Amino acid sequence: MTITIDRRIYNDSVISKALYWLSGDYLIERSLSDNNTESVTITANSATDISETELETRLMQTLNDFKLRQIVADETRDIKTILYAKAFAEDEDLSEEDIHD
Repeated sequence: MTITIDRRIYNDSVISKALYWLSGDYLIERSLSDNNTESVTITANSATDISETELETRLMQTLNDFKLRQIVADETRDIKTILYAKAFAEDEDLSEEDIHD
């Protein structure tokens, strides 16, 4: 089965993480069709009773899951940085401006 993935929607990190979850049961081959499109060929390693439609659904759910995780990580990066800095700083008056300077 070959699936085409739009790299403008899912970046390389998201695609790699999603495909990693399938790599135990499937042989996965990735190739770039152009700058915005990646073709993924998936072949079962052993006998499996999952249909191509179910496999595609599983892959798309996993891609969306990792995409959402990436969005949350990006949106909370500054907050995490501030919390880490405050947790390990000797100066309790540390502000966000001090971190970004």
